[in-house]
Amino acid sequence: MQVERYFIACMTALLIACGGEGNEGSEAASGPDTMTVAPSDTIGILMGDSNYVFGTIGDAIYTADGNIAVMDETGCCVKVFDPAGGFLYQMGREGSGPGELLHPGAMVLLSNGSVGVIDAPTGGLHAYGAGGEFDSTLIEFMGGPVPQWAWGVDSMAFVGAVTDFDQTGETMMVAFRVGRWELDRQPETVYFENTFPFDPRDMAGMLDGTFFSCTYAAERDGYVYAAPISSSEYRIDVFQPDGTLSSSFSREMPRVEKSPEEVRDEIAMITAILKERGVPEHMIDYSPDPYRWLIQPQGMGADGDGRIWVHNGASDGIVMDVYDRDGTHLAVVRIEGVENPGIMDFVNIKVQPRGILAYSLQDPGYPRLYVIPMPAF
Repeated sequence: MQVERYFIACMTALLIACGGEGNEGSEAASGPDTMTVAPSDTIGILMGDSNYVFGTIGDAIYTADGNIAVMDETGCCVKVFDPAGGFLYQMGREGSGPGELLHPGAMVLLSNGSVGVIDAPTGGLHAYGAGGEFDSTLIEFMGGPVPQWAWGVDSMAFVGAVTDFDQTGETMMVAFRVGRWELDRQPETVYFENTFPFDPRDMAGMLDGTFFSCTYAAERDGYVYAAPISSSEYRIDVFQPDGTLSSSFSREMPRVEKSPEEVRDEIAMITAILKERGVPEHMIDYSPDPYRWLIQPQGMGADGDGRIWVHNGASDGIVMDVYDRDGTHLAVVRIEGVENPGIMDFVNIKVQPRGILAYSLQDPGYPRLYVIPMPAF
């Protein structure tokens, strides 16, 4: 359906690009086991060897053998580097043939060690082997909604999010779901769902109801962590792989009002993104929440030891709160040395068992990946 593809493309761009900074919360400044980490290396250059030049970094993961895979959305490929940052090989290229990509939107490390790339225009989850060769298309979505922002888990499954549209009588409904896919185009388990009537006149409501409604991460053992994106509620739900709620915990956080500069820049940023993607100007009437999100969109990570990493939206800079599955606040980790444009924070932090990878869609210099060692707990 044309409207479906249209709004999924727009919302995809917005989620990847959006974020915010604020005043540092008191607990983030004096929380338990406060520590600071910084990049040990960067991958990416402005000009020169094309293997190290990125168009747009859309995702980054550690492979099964400890290499670093970087998904270049603009280049329609995945570039793989050794732990020291040396280029090894490329997965995929632009095109619509077997193993080729047109707009990669997510990347996962599958349980058999292969790398899966989800590409909406070619409609599938494509698997690549250890040397970068194309293996097979594991899931064909057959023109239906394609999940994005995925985490590889057990049993060749992944956890991701999808936006679907359904015509019910005269009303078109929007459904945003976070679920688990096991080699099938339909999710086996749904951990979060938000359904509401589609109103093309309410772009802010569309954003709030879909990609600004929930952030999540998943462990390799299949546990899923999900949290509402809210300026007033701070809650984290922990799910077993089958969708059973294992625990849920909350935290009192101060509400932090956005400055006039932040509001202005957020409106300008989202308006520009929508215009670039063909949204008619009369449909763009975005009104930001006057308060900052307490947990950032795409603001959760999992380090493989049952620890939940949460990007604190009320803090200046990049501050991650670390919890165990029962909600014990273990540490506050401040990440320094990652450049961003200033008032608006566009940095994505991907916490994984082998370390932390960070990248910015709006890097003030050029697209690069920051390699950050995991601090000792």
